[in-house]
Amino acid sequence: MAGAELSVPVDVAATLVLEATLLLDRLGNHRLTRAAELLDRASRASRVTRALSSANADYLRALSCGSWRRQVGELDVPVRVVTRVAESIDTRLTRLDLLEPAIRWEMAALLCDRTMVNWGSDVVLGGFR
Repeated sequence: MAGAELSVPVDVAATLVLEATLLLDRLGNHRLTRAAELLDRASRASRVTRALSSANADYLRALSCGSWRRQVGELDVPVRVVTRVAESIDTRLTRLDLLEPAIRWEMAALLCDRTMVNWGSDVVLGGFR
């Protein structure tokens, strides 16, 4: 339902929430509030750093405009994510509070041609300016 409210297909919403939980895990629970603030500030300041592939440009457009060409009623989460969260997937999917920030973080990562986890780790651990 959270995905539908933001016009995001359920599989994309699930993937984004799972990746956001992986990112926050990587950054450590003791600094979550500060990490989220840094990620939000960095995502607002993000700009294109290289030419986007047509697939990434379409994905970015869909994330920013809610213009999805499909609505999937099932979870189709990438294997690269599922293998990292397999035992805790049910718990992680309850973090619906992460969907909106995860969309912003994913968009910022896309603009740098990076994954959310890599982009976010660099922002927080590398000291976003």
